[in-house]
Formats: sequence, C-alpha cells, structure tokens
Amino acid sequence: MTAVQIFQKSSQRTLQSLKSARPQCLCSVWNNSFKQRNERFLHTTTQANLKNESKSRILNQSSILFQDGIGFEELPILIRRATKDSFPFTPYSYSGNSVRTESEFDVSFHQALQNCGSVNAVFKLLEVPHNQVEGYSAAFALQRLHELKSLNTEWHQIHSFIRSAVMRELYDRVRADVKLLSPDTLLSLVECYLAADGFSLSCMDAINEEIQVRLADSAFTIQELLKLADLLKENSIVQPKSKPVDFGEDNTTKNSDFVSQTLSAFSTDFEIHKDDYTPKPQHFDRFSANRGDEAQEKIRAKCDELFSNVWVHLITRYPDIDEHSLPMVLQALPPSKRSVVPLLEKAAAKIWPELAPHAVQTCLNSLSRLRVYNSGLMVQFGRWAYIHVHQMNPSLLLSFLHTFSEFCFLDRNLIKVVEKCLQLKGTKVQTEVMALSVEYFMACRYLSPIVMDAAAAHLVEHGDSYHPVQLFAIVRAYGYLNYLPSKPSSFLKKAETCLWEQFDNMAERQILEVLGSLTFVNVLPKNFYNRVTSAYFYTKVGALTNPDKLTSLMWLRVLKHAIALDLTVDVKENFQWILEQRYTRSVFLYLDSHKFTILAMQAALNELVGSRFNHVLPFYGCCAVYLDKNGIPLEVRRDKAKGYKVLGDVNKKLVMMLRSSEHFTVNTKQLLGAQAQRTDNLKRLGFTLVEIRAGHFFFSDQSLEVLREHLTPYINLSAMSTAQPEGEEVGSDSSLQRDWLTYSCDDSLMSDGDDNVD
Repeated sequence: MTAVQIFQKSSQRTLQSLKSARPQCLCSVWNNSFKQRNERFLHTTTQANLKNESKSRILNQSSILFQDGIGFEELPILIRRATKDSFPFTPYSYSGNSVRTESEFDVSFHQALQNCGSVNAVFKLLEVPHNQVEGYSAAFALQRLHELKSLNTEWHQIHSFIRSAVMRELYDRVRADVKLLSPDTLLSLVECYLAADGFSLSCMDAINEEIQVRLADSAFTIQELLKLADLLKENSIVQPKSKPVDFGEDNTTKNSDFVSQTLSAFSTDFEIHKDDYTPKPQHFDRFSANRGDEAQEKIRAKCDELFSNVWVHLITRYPDIDEHSLPMVLQALPPSKRSVVPLLEKAAAKIWPELAPHAVQTCLNSLSRLRVYNSGLMVQFGRWAYIHVHQMNPSLLLSFLHTFSEFCFLDRNLIKVVEKCLQLKGTKVQTEVMALSVEYFMACRYLSPIVMDAAAAHLVEHGDSYHPVQLFAIVRAYGYLNYLPSKPSSFLKKAETCLWEQFDNMAERQILEVLGSLTFVNVLPKNFYNRVTSAYFYTKVGALTNPDKLTSLMWLRVLKHAIALDLTVDVKENFQWILEQRYTRSVFLYLDSHKFTILAMQAALNELVGSRFNHVLPFYGCCAVYLDKNGIPLEVRRDKAKGYKVLGDVNKKLVMMLRSSEHFTVNTKQLLGAQAQRTDNLKRLGFTLVEIRAGHFFFSDQSLEVLREHLTPYINLSAMSTAQPEGEEVGSDSSLQRDWLTYSCDDSLMSDGDDNVD
C-alpha cells in the first residue's frame, strides 16, 4: 500500500468519525483575528454545553486570552453549534439570500394597518385568504396590535376564542417565515414581545433562535446590534422593586401614589384585600397568556442570554466600527462592559478625523459616565479638537474640559485649543467655560499666562454675576499655580469685593480654601481674619462632617500661620514660636504623597547623626538639624508642654526637604504655591535648605550614602563620633516613628493651639 493510499484511508476514517460524533463547537465569528502582529493569542477555552436540555441553543460563549503590548486580557467570543448531520461538510449557517424583501402587497398591507384605529379594524383587515397572510403581514399585524394595546384602544375586544385563534395563526406564520424577515422586522418583533404580556413562547423562541443564527454569521449591522441591545436593556421585563418609605423626606411634594404606598405599608386591612385593589394586567392574548412566575423567569433568562450574546458579538465586530457607529457604541455601552473600550481605541485610531462634533461630544460624555481612563482615545480626541478648532462650540468645549479634568489628562492639543478660544472670545466667554478651563489647568499643574490673564480680566468685568462655585474655582487657582496676573491690583480688588459679598453663600470649606491659597502668593486677606475666627464661624465649621471639617480646619491653620509670621519680622521670635508648637506633625498640604519617603529619610538621618540630634519641624513636615560653630549637630529635646528646645548656641540651621515633580508646574518648572510658600517661610526663619530628590528614597538601600553626600558640605561628620556623648544610640526614635506612622490629617488638624494666633 502506497503512502497516498494510506493517507486517503486515514482521511476517510477521520471524516467518518467526525460524522458519527456528537455535536461539536465551531468558531465562525472571530474573523481575521489570528494575525501575526503585536497581539499574541495564548489559549482558547470553550464552554459548550451538550446536554439534552440545551439542544435548542444555537450560540455558546467562549473566552480567548490575548496579549496586546505587555498586558494580558480575556475576551469572550461566540461559538455556534453544528449538528451531527451537517458537520463538517455543510455548516449550520444562515444564508443572507433567504431574506425576502417586502412585496407590494406587504407594503400596502402595512399602510392599511397603520390606518386602522381600533382592534376591530385590524381583525376586519385580517379577513383575507390564508395564502396572502405571510410572515411580513403577520409581523406587521402583531406590531399594530401592540401599538393599539399601548394606546388601550378597545383592547378588551380581543378576548374571544375566535380572535385568539387568529392570534395563534399570526404567531404560526411568523414562526414559519422567520428566516425570510428583514432585520428591522425582527427587531420590531423583539420590541413587541418584550412589552406584550402573553406573547407566544414558541414564536419568541423562533425569533430568538433566528437572531442567534444571524449573530453567528454577522448578518446584522453595528447599528442594528446597538438597537437590539438597547431594546433588551430598556424594555427589560424585570419587575421593579418597591422603594422603601423614607420618613425623612418632605411628603408634601409627592403625588397621591406615594400616599397610597405609605398607607399600604401600615394598613393590615389593605394587605388582606390587596387583590381587590390591584388592576388586572392586560395580556396580549388572554388565551395564550403565560401568567406563571416560572414562565416569566424563562422569558427573563432567554432575554438576558440574548443580551449577553449581542454584546459578545459587538466585541468581536470592533474592526467594523466606523465614525457613525463609534459614538453609538460608547453611548450604549453599560458599565459592566467597560472592558470593550480598549478595543474601540483601535477602531478610533483610523476614523477620528472623520468624526462629527456631536459624535465627539457623545464619546467624551460616555467616557466620563463609564469612568474609563483611556489615554489613546483621549489623545485622538485632542488631535480632533486641534484640527477642528473652527467647529468648537461652548457645549463641546465643556465636554472636553469636564472629561479631561476628571482624569487629570494633560493634552497639549487641547491646551492650544483652549488658549486660542479664550484669546478669540476674550471677556465674552461663558463663565462656566472660563471656570472649567481654569480648573483643568490647575488640575494638570499647567501654568498658562494666557488663560490666567483672561480669567482675571473676565472676573474684573463679570465677577458680580459669578456663582459661588465659579468664584471659588477661578480665584483659588492663582494661589495653587503661584501666579498673579499682569495687572494684579484690579484683579485682587475685585476678588476681595466678590468674596466679601459671597461670603455667606459660599461653603465654609470653599471660603477658607480660597483665603488660604491666596497666602501662597503673599496676599494676606486680613480683612477676612476677624470674620473667619469669630465664634459664629467656628460653630459652623464644627458642625461640618468629615472630611469637610478636617479640610476646613487645615486651611484655617494655613491662614493663621501666614498671618502670624507676618505680624513680626523678628526671626528669633518666629523661630521660637515655631518650636513651641505642640503638634509636630505636618499639615498634609506640605506632606504630599511622600509620607513613607520621609520616614526612610528620617531613618537614614537618625543613623547618620543620631535620633537626639534632629527632629521634624512643626507645621512644615521636614527634618531639621542645628549646628554649632564647628559644624557639629546640637541636641534637640522635646517637651510635651513647651515643644522643642535646642541645647546650645545655634550657628546654622539645616532643613532637609524632599523634591519631586509634584512640586512643580509641568511647563514652566516653577514651584507650586504651597511649596513656594514653605520654601520662603523657611528661608525667612533662617534655615538653609538642603533639597533632595525624593526618588533616592524609593525602595533604595543607598539612602544613607545619598544623605551623607548632601550633608557633608554642612556637617563635620568626622568630628561627630568624638563630640557625641557615650551611650548615644544611633537609630530611630520609636516614639517619633510612631507619630509619623500613625499620621493623618485628623491628628494634624485637631490642635488646641489653633485658638490663638500667637
């Protein structure tokens, strides 16, 4: 026997075994997926259930793992089952040629149905020969009856045996000709059976089966799939849960339905005779109705399965998405399917220049609603804004600013667009657009003199009409970004006037944050000091709930500290006042996100100079060392009542300050307001700043060498061992470490020393 004959014989055996095999799974939807690109498909797992009770199912779901870049993701795909008789020669597939277009009779019959204004008229129109009533005609008749049922027009007249027989005939015709119906007609039937009680289950199964077959063969367009998903989502037959009675609400604004619900919650007589007062449901067909809970659960399960299959198929069809369907997909995307967004990024990369303005706005609002941060999509939308700046309108610009601010996404193209729009419109820009523009630039730490000067001019001209939130958003940004406009006098005067008039309308946290942030640019709002330190204002702050209360107290402390340092120019007096503060922990405004980095630096400092020769400077949250004339650290003692005391004559004061990118603007590289204020105050107190990059202490075992390198020019480390008394233990102080480990804004703000400024 030759090799060819052996191969032919083995092939025949293989085909014969496949013929006699049980139904298997055939992946027929994932088209053009297995490509040799950056993606690597790792593993597929099928979940086909071949039990007898699932023989009617056409589609099953499977998952496929793929690698895109450095991340691994898992996505579902559709698996269509093939029957034993047809596999593997003839696929159990839907052929698009079998769909029949509407004939002239179907069109005229549909028009005649629309002219029927009652149930009697519809049934009179149905009195035609049997061979004339085909699938389209039956579907149109069911749709019209559904519309009349919604209008409640003579619906009770359908409750007769003869008319129920006609209804069953309509169901049978639809079930027999379901493969001939167009996609729009199928979707109309889905809408019909979702809203109609008592729709034939067998007809519904035939419709769902045909939809699954067409899903497997990609016979639906993206728009039709979205419409189907929207129908299954919006017309859910899940019964709404009753809302519990809220006794804290003002019931005078509710309607009579709320009153009846409230009475039913307490009246036992009402519960006993509940059936007498409950209106009977109007079924689509009383004799074909399925009123049992079991039937309703089956219908609900079938609709949920179909809804899941629709979205699975939409995921596999992402290469077919165009500029018209992209916003529709994002808008219809439920939060549970937000993992689809990275796939849409690939489709949007090819079509973003052709997007319409309203489509871009829909996409941006959908990303914000879904809370999905996708840098690829946002970069593409930023490019669109730059090349379509002539189509930018206030509503679209607000959507851009809102979405990009929510994710703190800095995009240079959007920055250019905002600057150009504000330059073009000047003071005619809407206040909401101006406020959100300033908020976006502040959130991204981007200092734009064009935007800030435009906002200052807008405030001077329109400040009297500002809402308190708009006033808060614009004024506080100048302190955060450490910037004053080119004409600061008119701006500050107008800001003071508006804040004074809106003082009682602004929240306590907002007014304190605005006043505290102004101190970053050396603007001390002394006129407001008596107002914010009054007993009445303290009572209002004390009545707040966390975290508003803690944040308000923090900003109040910042304001008091700035004014206290300004009351006297005596460096020694101010320095002694700082050391006498009982609470050593820093306000978290200065601490940033470097809490554990400061711990690492302090541990290295304790090992280098000893725990008794350094301390955490109150309020400023940085480590300080005091040197004598020989460059040897002096001992620092702490008293719970009197604060810190330096033993010996101080010749030089050193303070170690961590620096990171969070302390600077992203474009001008200047210090932000809070860090600039801390630096200026420490210099005024006579400290020499030793700035150290925070990255040196991130999981590094070289922190001691880094600290030694920075302190060697100031500290005589060689003479320290002989100058230190015997018994000095090099290492961290457990009590001080515990203070920093248990640090929180709650502890740092609950200080009795806030009652007095000096």
